[in-house]
Amino acid sequence: MEEALESMMSRLQDVVAQPRLTQETLIEITSIYNNVAYIFLYLEANDEFVDFERLLPWRDAFHKDPELDRRILEMLLDLRCPDAEAEESRQAYVAQLRAKTEAKDGAVEEELESLLSEAKGVLDDVQRDQAGLLERLGAKTASGSPSAVFYKLSSQVSSPTTRRKLARAWQSARDARLPHLLDLVDRMVAVRRQASAADGHPSVLAETFTKCSVREADVAAFLERYLERAVAAHQELEAEIRHLCPDAGDAPFAHFAHCVRTATSAAKPPMFALDDCLDYIFTVARRVFGLTLTRRAASASQVLTVTVRSEHGEVGHINFDLWDTDSKTIGANHTKGIRNRTDWSGVVQRPVAYVSCRFRRGADGAELITFQNMHSLFHEFGHAVNHLLIRKRISNRSGLEYLPLERLEYLSMWFEKWAYHPDLAQYLSLTPAAEEGLALCRRIKMVEYRRTYLERAVLAALDFDVHRRGDSDLATSFRRLDERFGIGRHCTLGDFPGYFTWPMFVANPGANFAYLFGAADSAQKFSSFHHTPLTELAVDQVPRDLFTPCFDFDAPTPLPDSEALFAFYDTARLYDGTVTGTAGRARNAEEAGARA
Repeated sequence: MEEALESMMSRLQDVVAQPRLTQETLIEITSIYNNVAYIFLYLEANDEFVDFERLLPWRDAFHKDPELDRRILEMLLDLRCPDAEAEESRQAYVAQLRAKTEAKDGAVEEELESLLSEAKGVLDDVQRDQAGLLERLGAKTASGSPSAVFYKLSSQVSSPTTRRKLARAWQSARDARLPHLLDLVDRMVAVRRQASAADGHPSVLAETFTKCSVREADVAAFLERYLERAVAAHQELEAEIRHLCPDAGDAPFAHFAHCVRTATSAAKPPMFALDDCLDYIFTVARRVFGLTLTRRAASASQVLTVTVRSEHGEVGHINFDLWDTDSKTIGANHTKGIRNRTDWSGVVQRPVAYVSCRFRRGADGAELITFQNMHSLFHEFGHAVNHLLIRKRISNRSGLEYLPLERLEYLSMWFEKWAYHPDLAQYLSLTPAAEEGLALCRRIKMVEYRRTYLERAVLAALDFDVHRRGDSDLATSFRRLDERFGIGRHCTLGDFPGYFTWPMFVANPGANFAYLFGAADSAQKFSSFHHTPLTELAVDQVPRDLFTPCFDFDAPTPLPDSEALFAFYDTARLYDGTVTGTAGRARNAEEAGARA
């Protein structure tokens, strides 16, 4: 590895020592940096197997040498490329180096980082307060997050009165620190406004939209339609909860966990063989995209490497790092493009995606995963396929980060929908009881998504509104939405500030609507596949341009139909006409008598 880095640095120095760049040496420089990035991203993901820190000086040599950056920028400014794609690459490289040398005010970045750190500290305090509440109630918190433990506790409480009291106590523990958290979030927004204005943008949102290909007005209209529909759908679910829990009162969602438990008879969900899940989703990729995925021989690390081919030859590779270990430090499942595509004048670098998850093996070491794990795996696989199939041929203009923000979740959410395809059970070698368990898992996952309709919609609308305006704070934006849509009857301001510390909100303020775009677009696209047997699908039957926006930056972004999302998830009902448990049997008997 060290020899490869030394060789690339030597060649880079030779190129920049020349009087001028050519189109070909521009591509060579971008491919060198593409390989360097690949090496370090791969090593970072496998740091338990290599001495990663020993090679860090090499990373600094490539990325933290002002004189090298200055020379490359100087040569780029003197170059004009006859090929349009190469010229686009040159201009992007110029913008990247200028942004690097003309970095934002360090004081602004430090202030934002300080506020973010303090906000995360407040959230840690909230978790400790909630954990203390659970311990006083006799619930053990060592086995999971306080919110997960509270959900389980609430599901097991039979008394509606007690559940209401628990919900109020839980919210009080959260909201005790709400004024401090709101102040920090509002100050972060204010700092961003000052920084965006200094860079010549009319708003924070306008700056974020330089990375989008949709108009603010179109997104605003989409969010209004979505929010209006989400309020109605939320009310429908409230009615289902009240059907199962007539004593729900004015806070029906305090009883949601208990209703889920009632609806499922507290059944234990099945586990699924990882290899079967991978074989299934690989089959989907073959049937729809013409991709053949072949596993390489196992190596000393726990990473599974898969070679991806199409009828035209090798496409790239996907590395699956799926199992939790003591040394694994990731906080959430994610996918990185650790090498981008280069295919130019004899310079060929095939893209590589790295899927990292935190699944847990069984006590006996069995590689079995839950339905939620499977759902996450299919989602991350979608990101990986997306990275491999981006159509640009030059490395600094390819990769997931190249797509407009609003399309980043299109393909990943489309792939996750395959967890709901009827043919899945055929690939999982399930017993009849396990097939019933799979159907139950799907139903509950979909009902739980319905529970979040309104929260997702309000969150995206708040993020959009507060970063679009020049003077609003989070509370004012919430009040404005309440006056228009009546959201205050179903959620509270305290439900939302914590999300504004998440990476997506920090990196792209105002763009959380991208998740709603992805959810709606994927449901719309999946509808034509949902009830078609997998064996009947073929690449030549898939509409030619259906997935073009997922792979081609220059393609227009079609505004998704949010109704497709509601149509998909609303097929799952919390109450399906049969209620289990003692109270449920009595209620069923009453309804049977009434029908008689």
